[in-house]
Amino acid sequence: MKITDITVDRIKGPRGDNVRSFAGHPGRLLVQIHTDEGVSGISEAPRNLSVVRAYIDDLIKPLLLGADPCRPRKIWELLSLGDGQQSTRFPSQIVGAIDVALWDITGKAAGMPLYQLLGGARRTEIPLYWSRGNGWCKSPEEMLEEVQEGYDKGYRAFKVRMDWRDYRQDADPKKDFAIFRICREWLPDDCPLSFDANCGYSVPTAIEQGRKFEELGIAHFEEPLPQYDYPGLKQVVDALDCAVSSGELEISSWRIRDIMLLGNPDILQPDVLNIGGLSEMMRVYEMAVVHNKIVMPHSPSVGANSMASLHLYATITNAVRPHEFSEEFTGPAEEISKLFKEPILPSNGSISIPERPGLGLEIDQDALKSMTDN
Repeated sequence: MKITDITVDRIKGPRGDNVRSFAGHPGRLLVQIHTDEGVSGISEAPRNLSVVRAYIDDLIKPLLLGADPCRPRKIWELLSLGDGQQSTRFPSQIVGAIDVALWDITGKAAGMPLYQLLGGARRTEIPLYWSRGNGWCKSPEEMLEEVQEGYDKGYRAFKVRMDWRDYRQDADPKKDFAIFRICREWLPDDCPLSFDANCGYSVPTAIEQGRKFEELGIAHFEEPLPQYDYPGLKQVVDALDCAVSSGELEISSWRIRDIMLLGNPDILQPDVLNIGGLSEMMRVYEMAVVHNKIVMPHSPSVGANSMASLHLYATITNAVRPHEFSEEFTGPAEEISKLFKEPILPSNGSISIPERPGLGLEIDQDALKSMTDN
């Protein structure tokens, strides 16, 4: 089997009155790797179409056309590290998009679901938590409405995200806490609620907020500090009793190693695209198991990358916490699922991974044409 083409299509973003915080979103990029045997693999890429196409069309396709797609780790090394003759070192998100699609092809060629190819599933029914963000521009009442929406859909674990980023430090911690409090007080006691500062606090503010969250009951406190502040993260972790998590913005297993050694978060949250694909995510999970770290991956959006994350998560025995899920960047799951011949949708707060080969997803080409916005 040989790679014959790599294509990138932009899927139209959600529109309409029933769309909330993602209205006007530019949509996602669908990557397809095609082969001479008619087997194709899919993934999603960062949202800048011109940049992704430039990398793929001008740099990656000349390297990969004619290559065996069923050697994803070899190709990962070529794209991430070079091969001795070429110092390629492409961005991890670009490598991740290629890697996920290659693993999809490998599973399909083997006639095996990815979780089986990756060592076998501990379970194929994965609980999900409902994740809602953009808290920085919402009132507490608006966020509560979106949490209630998830509850009505059957979810029984939740997270509210502020989306501050590291350049808006300590912007409005009082309102952040009000958002958490109104949601925590509305939810039943047996429904865990987490809080994601999205890198938005200084060390003293993070500790102060964390102690207030602990009084109300918090499942985990995510990204309290800028992602590069490993020493500060250790200060926060040491000061709080609740679980502190980080790692979604890390771009390699080496960076995850460093955050464990220097920041020591209780929970690691790698993102399958940011980290560089399944090939690198596997290394992260092995380190997490060796160091007895909890893992809760960050790959929340409906589609190929989330399914790749779920396949690997299913193989880890001690990965028992819910996997993140959000419809914010895609629109309702039922809408984006129209892209696939046999969609995989959550039900009552969990998702079942099918036994179909690869990711278990096949693109409906007619639907793709109607949903493409290039």
